[in-house]
Amino acid sequence: MRKFALLSGGILCFARVLAAPQTVPLFRTGVDIVQLAVSVIDRDHHPVLGLTLADFTILEDGKPRPVVAFAAIDAAEPPVSPASTVRVPVRFTPQDVAFDGATNALPEGRLFVLLIDDAMLPTDPKIVDNAKKIGRSVIAKLGPTDQMAVVFSEASRAAQGFTGDRAKLLAAVQQTSGGRALYTMGWDTAPYKQKPPNSDPPGPRPTTDNDIGVRESALRTLEMVSEALVAAPQRQKILIYVTPGIPVNPAATSPVLAHGRETRLQEHEANLRLWDQLPALFREMQRANVRVYPVDPCGVGGLEMYIANRLAGQPALSWPVKGIVDQAGDTSKEAVPIIQELAHFAARLDLEFVETAAGNTGGRAIVGTDDFEPGLAGMFQENGSYYLLGFSASDPGSGRFHRLSVKVTRPGVEVLTRSAYYATDAISETKLAKAPIAERALSGPLPHSGLSLSAVAAPFAAATRDGSTVAVVMAVHHPSPAERTTASLDVEVRTFTADGLARGGPQNQTVHLTLSAGAPTDVAQVELLSHLDLKPGRYQMRMGVHSSIGDTNGSVYVDVDVPDFANAPVSMSGIVLEARPSHTSVPTGALAAMIPVVPTTEREFSHSAHASVFLRLYQGGTPPPVDLPVRIQIIDQAGAVVVDRVDTIAGVGFGATSRSADEHIALPISELTSGEYLLTIETTLGRTTARRDVRFSVK
Repeated sequence: MRKFALLSGGILCFARVLAAPQTVPLFRTGVDIVQLAVSVIDRDHHPVLGLTLADFTILEDGKPRPVVAFAAIDAAEPPVSPASTVRVPVRFTPQDVAFDGATNALPEGRLFVLLIDDAMLPTDPKIVDNAKKIGRSVIAKLGPTDQMAVVFSEASRAAQGFTGDRAKLLAAVQQTSGGRALYTMGWDTAPYKQKPPNSDPPGPRPTTDNDIGVRESALRTLEMVSEALVAAPQRQKILIYVTPGIPVNPAATSPVLAHGRETRLQEHEANLRLWDQLPALFREMQRANVRVYPVDPCGVGGLEMYIANRLAGQPALSWPVKGIVDQAGDTSKEAVPIIQELAHFAARLDLEFVETAAGNTGGRAIVGTDDFEPGLAGMFQENGSYYLLGFSASDPGSGRFHRLSVKVTRPGVEVLTRSAYYATDAISETKLAKAPIAERALSGPLPHSGLSLSAVAAPFAAATRDGSTVAVVMAVHHPSPAERTTASLDVEVRTFTADGLARGGPQNQTVHLTLSAGAPTDVAQVELLSHLDLKPGRYQMRMGVHSSIGDTNGSVYVDVDVPDFANAPVSMSGIVLEARPSHTSVPTGALAAMIPVVPTTEREFSHSAHASVFLRLYQGGTPPPVDLPVRIQIIDQAGAVVVDRVDTIAGVGFGATSRSADEHIALPISELTSGEYLLTIETTLGRTTARRDVRFSVK
C-alpha cells in the first residue's frame, strides 16, 4: 500500500528565512469562530487594498453574521528596481541558496502546496512535461517569505516538505512521471469475440475497472493534504492541484439490482464511495481555509484525446453494434459505446471534479488551455493581498452545512472565498490542543515556535565505512529569566524516511541548564550535540524541546541527505562550522570521537570573530585514491567572487581504510565587509561532482 506521510507525519520542513516576519493577528480559537481568507479583486484581477471591517458583510445561509476579527494582509512582493537585477554573472549568489540547517523562526508568508496527482496523470510525454512546467512556473513566482511543499499522490518518496529552498522544490518537481491510471474504463478487460453473421448476441462487457483503486488513492491523498493543512498556522493557504481530475459520477450511484452484472456493481460501489467522501473532503478544505487552484496539464482537448486514443486500441470496442452513452456512462448490453462519445463523457467527469473543488474553496480552475502562465500569474496576483475575517457560527458544534457569501461595499469587484462551511464538531477542533506535548511540537505541518530553535545536521561516514553517522547540533535560544534559574530541557528527536517511515525510534534526553538573570529581551543560547546512525538516503529529523521555565515548547525540522560514502566515486560529508567565541555546548565532547571540531549552528559573525569550516572528503569503491582538486569560492551579496582558489588533496592523503581526507578552511571574517556571503566547496572525479554550499553573514 502506498504510504503518504509528507504532510501528515514525515517530511515537512522549513529551510530559510529571508525577510522579517509580518505581524498576523491571532484569532480566538474554538468551535464558535469560523475563519475566512478573503481576496477582493478588480476587473483586472488586481487585489483591492484599503478595505476595512465596515466594508464587509458575511452572510450565512443568506443571513448576516457578526464579524469578530479582521485583518488586512499584504503578502505581495515589492517591485524590483532595475538596478537590483544587475549582477555579476556568477553561478550562485547568497540569496539563491537556503540556510544549510533549519530554524523555527518562520516568516509570516503564504503557504503553498503543489499537489501533483501523478496517480491520475496520463503517461503522455507532453502531459507529463506540462506538469513539470507548471511546477517550475509556480516555484519561480514564490516570494521570499512564501513556503511551499511538493506532494505526489503516488510517488511519495519524491515529495518535498515545506521550504523556501527553490532548488529542493525544483528537484522534487523534476521527478514527476505518469501514473497507473489506464483511462480505459475497464474495456481492456472485456472479452471480445467477433460478431457472428446473421445473429445479434450481446456485445462484450468490461469485467472490472482497474482504475477504481487509483481514483480512490488520488482522492485519499487530497483528503490527507486537507487534513494536514487544518493544523497549519493562520495564513493564506493555496493548494495548486496539478491533475486531470478524478472522475466521480453521481449518476452511477443510483441503486443497482442485486442480479446486475458484476462490473456494474463494482462501478456503483466505487462511485458511491467516492461520492460519499466528497462532503468530508470539502469540509476539511473549508475548515483548513485552503483555496484550491486545480491546473489541468492535459491542455486543450488533451485528456479527451488521450482517452480516445487509449480506447481505440481496445478490441472489444470494435464490436459493430454501437450504442449511445447514458448519463451513467453505460450502454445497452447489446452494444458497445462510441469511442469518442465515451471519451468525451469521461473527460467531462474529470473537468466537473476540478471545477467543483475550485468552486467550493474560492479558487479557480485553470483548464482548457495550453498556456498556463496567465492563470498561474493571476493566482499569485489574486492572493498577493487578502483579508482575514472571523465570524461567530450560528450553531457551533452541530456539524451542519451552511452556505456562505461575502459582500463588500466597493462596486465592480469580485470576492474570492469559500462558498460554504460545516459547523465543526468540537472534538475535531480541540484534538490537537489536547495532544501530548511531544505530539503538539512534532506532528504539525510546520515547526512549533514557542521556544526559539535552530539546527544543523551533517552526515559523515562511519569509522567502518559500512554505515553513516549524522552529527546533529540544535541551538536553544532561551529567554533569560528574571532571576538565576535552572531550566530542565526535555528533548525528543524523531527521524523519518522520505516515505514518512520512522527510523530508530524516538531519542530522548534531558538537559539541565543554569540561566543567569537578565532583561526580558536577553537570550541565552546553548547548543545540544548528538549523533544518529543512518543508512544512505533522504531523511527528516524532527526535534522537539520542552522547557520547564514557563512550560514552553518548540520544534525544528531538519532535512538531511546521507550520501553513499562507501560506493560513490567521490562524496563530501556535511559541512560543520566552528567559531570563537563559542556558545555553551552539551554534552561536552559528545562528537569528539567523530570530528575534531565543536560544531555550531551560528552563521552570523562579528568582524572580531574567528570561524572555520570543516568537512571530510571520501573516495569510495575499490580503485586507489587519486589526487583530488577542491575548488573553494566565496561570493558576496552583489554576486562578486571575493575568494577563488583550488586546493589539491593528494591521493596518499586519503586513509587506506577510511578512504577519507579532512579539509579545514578558515573564513577570512576580518577581511570581509558587512553583508551576506556564500561559501561553495566543489570537487569532481570523473563524471561525479560533489558540492556543499553554506550561507553566512558578517556584521
